[in-house]
Amino acid sequence: MLSEAERACLTEAAAALRRGGVIIAPTEGVYGFSCLCSNEAAIERILSIKGRAAAKGLITICADVSAAMDLSRAELLPGDTLSLMRRLWPGPHTFVLPCRAERQGLLTGYRETIALRVPAFPLLHELLSLCPEPLVSTSVNLSGRSPLKDLAEVQAQFASQVDYIVPLPCQGLSGPSSIHDGLTGKLLRQGGN
Repeated sequence: MLSEAERACLTEAAAALRRGGVIIAPTEGVYGFSCLCSNEAAIERILSIKGRAAAKGLITICADVSAAMDLSRAELLPGDTLSLMRRLWPGPHTFVLPCRAERQGLLTGYRETIALRVPAFPLLHELLSLCPEPLVSTSVNLSGRSPLKDLAEVQAQFASQVDYIVPLPCQGLSGPSSIHDGLTGKLLRQGGN
């Protein structure tokens, strides 16, 4: 159950996102840059801040499995992947799935796949519930450097470059989410625990 202070922070963050802004929010293990997933100008800002190549694509977080399925081509997924997703979502697990053609662009690195996660972390879940669509969520760091888990470091390095920083702690996992290939079932990145 979230406190009034936590809800107030998340309401402010959602307002910044709806205005087209870029925020930093706590995730399961590290802080993440976020914007609305359809806002290409905000996605460009995130890529610029991180110094990240556009071709790499970004993770999208969704409020529920249904929202994630709306972004993917679920009909192409093997039954094993669907079963694994049902077991692991909501949770700190990202799946790289075939993407609907109309969603391919800067968000996906112009690829035919999209990286999706349905978080269980109450702070992220509440933030998503306050937003009109799924959000980009990519670790707060300069490309090639370690993701940041310390709020003071986040504020010192990035406060002047974003519209709002949610001043709340991460969930406590040791690192970013696991990443699974939705077509092959292969584990692409072992997540924090």
